Amino acid sequence: MIGSDLDRVLVVDDEPAIVDLMELYLKTDYEIIRAYNGKEALEKARSEKPSVIILDVMMPDMNGYEVCKVLKTSVETQFIPIIMVTALSGKDEKIKGLESGADEFLSKPVNRLELVTRVKSLTRIKHLQDRILAERNYAYQCIDVAGVLMLVVDREQKINLINRTGNEVLGYDEFELIGQNMFDVLALQEEREKEKEKFRDIITKKIETPHLFERKILKKDGGTIIVSWSESPIYDSDGNIEALICSGKDITELRMKDDLLLNLNEMREKFTGVLNQGLMGPVTAIQDYMQVLLEQETETENIAYIEKIMQNISTMTETLKNASAYLDQRPEN
Repeated sequence: MIGSDLDRVLVVDDEPAIVDLMELYLKTDYEIIRAYNGKEALEKARSEKPSVIILDVMMPDMNGYEVCKVLKTSVETQFIPIIMVTALSGKDEKIKGLESGADEFLSKPVNRLELVTRVKSLTRIKHLQDRILAERNYAYQCIDVAGVLMLVVDREQKINLINRTGNEVLGYDEFELIGQNMFDVLALQEEREKEKEKFRDIITKKIETPHLFERKILKKDGGTIIVSWSESPIYDSDGNIEALICSGKDITELRMKDDLLLNLNEMREKFTGVLNQGLMGPVTAIQDYMQVLLEQETETENIAYIEKIMQNISTMTETLKNASAYLDQRPEN
């Protein structure tokens, strides 16, 4: 039924007559997809993406329990609801079916009203689940494109989520940090225990969650970065903190520039001191001494020589004064 807006139901049974009967029960409200063995069921579940799967237990080669386990462990199909159907009515068979991941269990012969009711209920749940997954994926995409490091840490201090920027900044592969203790991998060794204790105090509400502060974080290669860090609590239905959303912006380069400016200002102050005290003093003394010599000298040739020296000293003095004035007028940042 190409182009149908109906929900799809995959019916899996090695007996065509049973598949025909299921289709007769459901075709008014659903588009029916057929499969007659386990392998075909797996292929069509992946390609057709049904809303519900009705799966017979007793099939050759690959039984329903095996098919169900494969479907529930696959990322592509793990959230598709499965109704297992069997002629066996024992409690052990039902338990085995539920343990394999089945959402519902029906016994043959299947009651039409019960089947329709179960399919309708599971379809509604699937729609809700799809919407939640879509919203979650959208949230993940927003987190991933954020230009800052973002991660979620649970009560046990384990990293549940980290975005793409975080992995890139810290040098890790996509899932490498998931499940790791945040402080064991990101905190500096000398600060590790102190930060763990602080985290426990935040989770138990002994202290308030800090809004914004700076901290150093370890990268995978052993290097460190300085980040502007913030933490926001996630509460459960009872008002307890169950996790923290952490975000950080790498400000290492900015802090390096600040340190450089500070060093330059310190050097400027030292140089100004050298100009004013270390150089100007001796130059002035030499200038005074040459003035005394000039007043005492009678030889014309010597007088001309002293005057030339004094002229050079005067030029040097003026240059030093201009340099000192220029440094005093420059802003500090």
